[in-house]
This record gives sequence, C-alpha cells and structure tokens, in this order.
Amino acid sequence: MNKLTLDFWAKLLSYIFNPIIFFVLMPYLVVYKQTGNSLYALKWGAFSILFVVFGLLIVVIGRKRGHFSDFDLSKREERSKFYLLLWPLLIVYVILSIFFKGILFPLSIISVGIVVGLLIYEFINTKIKASIHVGVAVAFVVGIGILYGWQYFILTAWIVPVVAWSRMILKRHTILEVITGGILGILITCITILIGKMLL
Repeated sequence: MNKLTLDFWAKLLSYIFNPIIFFVLMPYLVVYKQTGNSLYALKWGAFSILFVVFGLLIVVIGRKRGHFSDFDLSKREERSKFYLLLWPLLIVYVILSIFFKGILFPLSIISVGIVVGLLIYEFINTKIKASIHVGVAVAFVVGIGILYGWQYFILTAWIVPVVAWSRMILKRHTILEVITGGILGILITCITILIGKMLL
C-alpha cells in the first residue's frame, strides 16, 4: 500500500471517528441507558449537539481569522486558545443541564466529567500535545463497556487502535502523544463515573 493510499484511509478514519462524532453519540447513549426512552434520549442528544455545533464554530471562525492552522488544532499553543474559548460554552452547558434536570441527571454528570477532562487536558497540554482523537475514542469505548456491558466493549474496542494508527500515519501525533491521549481517556472516564457514583 503506497503512501497516498495510506494517507487517504488515515484521513477517512480520522473523519469517521472524529471526537465530534463521539460527543454527538454519547449523550444519547447515556440518557437512553438510564431511561430506556429513545425519544427522550434524542431530545437531550439534540441539546448536546447544539453545544457541539457552537464548539465547532469556534474552530471554523478561529481558522478563518488565522488563530488556528487546521481543524485538528495540530499546534500545541493553538489548543490553549481553543480551551480558553471553550470554557464559557462548557459552563453554560453545565448550568443548563443542572438547571433543567438537576445534578443527578446523566447529562449533568457527563458535563461535570467534561469539565474535569478539560482541566486535565489543559494541564497536560503545557507539557505534551496529547491526542484528543484517541482520548475521546478511549473514553467512548470504556464508557460504552461500563454502561452496556463487556460485550459492547469488545465490539467497539477496535476503534481505539484504528484511531491511533490514523493519527500517527497522518503525523498529527507521536506514539507518546497517542498513548498519553489513551491514558487520559481512561482517567477522565473513571473520574466521571466516580463522580456519578458519589452523587448518586
């Protein structure tokens, strides 16, 4: 397989398993697991998608204005700017989730977990450009496994090495950055679940 073909597949996989996709899927899957109501889960999934779209707009506008070099925020210093711009959006998401449904609502717990995750990524970003793609993919797979059982973990586990491979082929991350992203994904998921158990 030549380099052009490898790059094509790596780019395609990076798009298919973009963190945005997982941020869209996870709220629906969490709420559905807790309620068993697909329409109710869709409603709160749509609520989350609205904030994902705003987050995406930050990157699009930032890129047009020259603040970001690409959509992957490949430069470490660009990520610090993005995290700073993301904080107000995330705070509104947390406040609205708690206001409408209370702190014990699954999305409220997820939003608190995202806050913790962003804090961790901000700190790590001062030292190393950890892979967000891999981190979010790992968080998704581990989260699905915990929510729906080990069978679903096995069914989705292949996503992680595929995403890691694509990020390294595209030279967006080194192996250390990929491993760091994976470790952070596990850490953030475990902290979120711990927070949820403490609250419940």
